[in-house]
Amino acid sequence: MHSLILSFFLTTAFSQKSNNDDDIYIYINNKNFIGDALGYKALFYMSSEDKRFQSDNYYFKIDFTELDYQSLYSLGTPIDISALNYIVPKDYFKDKSNCELHTELSLYKRIYIITDIPENKLIKEKDKSKKHIIWYTTYAGTLKDYIYTSASGKTLLED
Repeated sequence: MHSLILSFFLTTAFSQKSNNDDDIYIYINNKNFIGDALGYKALFYMSSEDKRFQSDNYYFKIDFTELDYQSLYSLGTPIDISALNYIVPKDYFKDKSNCELHTELSLYKRIYIITDIPENKLIKEKDKSKKHIIWYTTYAGTLKDYIYTSASGKTLLED
């Protein structure tokens, strides 16, 4: 039932190009997801202005819709992004300080994360025009100099 309501909401939200200042659509690399308690986090990195640090990491929480484990892929909605007004963080935020970026992300009412569907999942999709996947998220803050790696080399989306 929860997934039906979420699918309806997402379909309605994506059917129109968003120019709403309360919404932001952020495109990130599909390797930038980590596991979290009862969900996942998406993240992007920006070079730090402070020379004592290499990067500032910005996190977005993707919660399970139930208390049982759910794959990251199952929590998203495949979409065609041609009608979306999305940003690429390194370009869009390049002239902002860490504090300005943190404040801006904190003020958005709705944040959506978009990434590419991995090839192994794309083959299974019915609608081949939908090569991306999107999640509604909440901004979860920033940390400096955390580097995440995958021992398996797979992304969480491939599970």
